[in-house]
Amino acid sequence: MAKKTDQPTIEQQLKRLEEIAMLLDAGDAPLDEQLRSYEEGMALAKQCREYLAAAELRITSISGDDASV
Repeated sequence: MAKKTDQPTIEQQLKRLEEIAMLLDAGDAPLDEQLRSYEEGMALAKQCREYLAAAELRITSISGDDASV
């Protein structure tokens, strides 16, 4: 049975990162909002990196490949 969590999926996190990048690129939001968005984006990027690292370990474990990438 799959676990149900309130955490967004990796796809949702990546979509939000794209939204934040567009907001920051536009540069027309107030500085406070840009700082909050930047902080949120950095936290999302960290979560995505951790997810992808765990997925890579899983794939390596499943495939039995001992070669480091």
